[in-house]
Amino acid sequence: MKFTNIIKVAALAALVVVGATSCQNKKKKAAEEAAAKAAAEEAARQKAAEEEAARLAARTFELSESVTAVASETVAESAEDFRNALEESKKNTEFGSSTFAIPTAGLLYGNERCSISLEAKELLKEFLAAWQATDKKSVILIEGYSNDGTKTAPEGASKADHNAAIAVERANLVKAWLVANDVPARNIKIADSPRKVDGDQKRVNVSIQ
Repeated sequence: MKFTNIIKVAALAALVVVGATSCQNKKKKAAEEAAAKAAAEEAARQKAAEEEAARLAARTFELSESVTAVASETVAESAEDFRNALEESKKNTEFGSSTFAIPTAGLLYGNERCSISLEAKELLKEFLAAWQATDKKSVILIEGYSNDGTKTAPEGASKADHNAAIAVERANLVKAWLVANDVPARNIKIADSPRKVDGDQKRVNVSIQ
């Protein structure tokens, strides 16, 4: 009888040991699974954060009606140069910015000519398209260039006055072109007097004031 009891006790003890070992294994496995799940979730969060950061970094500035145009120091003398300068300005503008620097359009003229050439009109179209893509509140400044001249002026006028008159006429014709292309006159300003320059610069600059 005693021997039988000893066997029963030993069997129960063995079961307890086996049960304890099994319980420990289950706890260890559960802990390992929880750690693996946590690591996977953390990796997923990190990946999502990296993807979001990359998406935000990849955003580029775009002109919109909530953006105000401001002056840029860049002067473009052809439509292609203006487009390139505009793209460069976009690259350097922070996403979501409320202001954007629009390059100056430098219109070039031949001797004694006041009419706007086809090339100058193409450049003006690029400038106007950029301005119209903003809130259209900025003032467009037109500046004619004048010098003392190298050619003989009409009788009764100095070379300087003659060239200044040409510069004023060029500026007025540019304003007329802008008004004809739906720019309100209140948004256009002609410089009070032509910009006096040395050399032979026959031009009108159109910029944001």
